[in-house]
Amino acid sequence: MSPADPAPAHGCAKVLVTELAEGKETITYFLCAEKETATDRNGKAFLRLRLRDASGEIKAVHFDPSAEALAVAAGDIVKIGGTYSVHPQYGPQLQVRRLRRMEHDEYDPATLIPVSPIPVTELRDRLHTLVGAVTEPHLRALLDRALDPDREPGATFAVVPAAVTHHHAYLNGLLEHSLIVAEVASLVAGSFPTVNRDLAVAGALLHDIGKTQSYSADLLNPGFTDAGRLHGEIVLGHQILQDLIAELPEFPEELSAQLRHILIAHHGEREKGSPVVPATREALIVHFCDDMCARVGAFDEAERGTAEGERWSAFNRMLETKLYVPPRDAEE
Repeated sequence: MSPADPAPAHGCAKVLVTELAEGKETITYFLCAEKETATDRNGKAFLRLRLRDASGEIKAVHFDPSAEALAVAAGDIVKIGGTYSVHPQYGPQLQVRRLRRMEHDEYDPATLIPVSPIPVTELRDRLHTLVGAVTEPHLRALLDRALDPDREPGATFAVVPAAVTHHHAYLNGLLEHSLIVAEVASLVAGSFPTVNRDLAVAGALLHDIGKTQSYSADLLNPGFTDAGRLHGEIVLGHQILQDLIAELPEFPEELSAQLRHILIAHHGEREKGSPVVPATREALIVHFCDDMCARVGAFDEAERGTAEGERWSAFNRMLETKLYVPPRDAEE
């Protein structure tokens, strides 16, 4: 069943985030991605929520919550009754009046899990083509091993999101993001005779490999694992890459050092989490390709979350601005 045509779950029809109508009372269900209990100036408890389904996310606020509502936790599927509005300061949000946790047989999971808009068969075919074009034998062997969908980390790499929020935060998101970064890096590297294209492509495909351990594989409860919070995806990724290279005893030490540098430098700045800044051509290319693709992905996410007919998205924290959404027919 397509998320665009959701079926009722025990009498509760699914209304997607993108289908919410301003000012209209709505009864539907969402995944509770975040829950914060706060108090107003009178000391009374209220809830701030981030709700998610296959079409996007919406912020929500619930004043005067019941004991049942206060017991809801992040990761629960919740049935809500409330009104959607676009606040001039806070943007789109749901004013929740009723809230309860749902049981497993009361909802359709297919309406709650966002999936890459690119079919997974296409992603796999493009990955196969890109890896097949790598001619350096050690890098090719490493990629074949690392991205094998029947073994780890390749099995998780093909499934998990690329981020918890902002960009490619959906099923197959890490595969999609890494593939696009590598495709763009391949094109850029091919324009410079001083750049090692195979190294740039391998670094781009593996730059986020640490996310296979830093992000939860539970698609109904996305977020960081304990290892992700304790060590971070760059440290985890470097260890994964070292272990994979250790399985290939003839892998050249110099090639290993340059490949691992791409991974640890891909955030581009120490202030953004990289232990070092890019110090090779290939690391520089991967950093900028990664940053650009993440930002375009964030724009795509914002556009999907913007109501039909609206010309500006809500404020985007990653891009630090509201984004212009051209008329849909202007893009055709």
